[in-house]
Amino acid sequence: MTGPGPDDLRLNPDSAHPPFAWRVALPESWAVLDTHPATWQRSLQPLVDERLAGQRLPAADRRQIVRHLEDLVGSAQRGGVLLSLVFIGLLDADTPISAGLHIAWYDSSPEPASLTTARRAAGRQGIVEEVDSPAGTLVVQRDHLMVAAPGSAARQGLTSLQAFLPLPGLTWTALVATASPHPETTDMLRELVITVAGSIEPVREPAAHPAPGTRPPAYRATRTPDAPGVDKGFGTMVVRRVDPGADAAVHDRDDPATGEPEGG
Repeated sequence: MTGPGPDDLRLNPDSAHPPFAWRVALPESWAVLDTHPATWQRSLQPLVDERLAGQRLPAADRRQIVRHLEDLVGSAQRGGVLLSLVFIGLLDADTPISAGLHIAWYDSSPEPASLTTARRAAGRQGIVEEVDSPAGTLVVQRDHLMVAAPGSAARQGLTSLQAFLPLPGLTWTALVATASPHPETTDMLRELVITVAGSIEPVREPAAHPAPGTRPPAYRATRTPDAPGVDKGFGTMVVRRVDPGADAAVHDRDDPATGEPEGG
């Protein structure tokens, strides 16, 4: 499987984006979910076909996954999500699964970003806790919801997970979120949300462009939980740099150990 490469991180131009470059670690085994208003509709079926290549799934199951992706895109657009990823695979031999991972930003101006503003944004629903991470303290919220299944009037239980990272000295807070109806995946998704949110950092040095044909370096999270049949957790993480601007250019990070550009 190909992961979220530098050329396919399609960002939603209608969503809030901080006026500075930032880095984030993304799971290499997940695919970018196109939420761009102009292109998302024609991208979903090819994405499902590519991710389920070689799998003998009934057409009805594939249509169900496409409907779930349509719901993910709609929710991301309504929620101001800047970047979305999706896992498409099998929970077991007979159960297809898809899960979204969403990154959004919000500006608390004129109030500086802090744990107080993050807790206020998280609200009081579910369980809210503070978790230490390499990027600073996260506010992590876990809640259980009852929602309608895609394409059906039936309601199903859903575990919602969100991690808020307020950036000290700034007015911007990053939000990483996911949800799943499958209890088997909850621990893995919680760890993924915390890992991604805990990797976000502002960037101050100029962008470095890797040589053509080279792969970006990657690192493996120190704790990689497993979930039965779901690609053994989230696996290798690849660090990306996102620059501000109209096109929100995305580059590879050159050295995940030092944070310095290659050749710098």
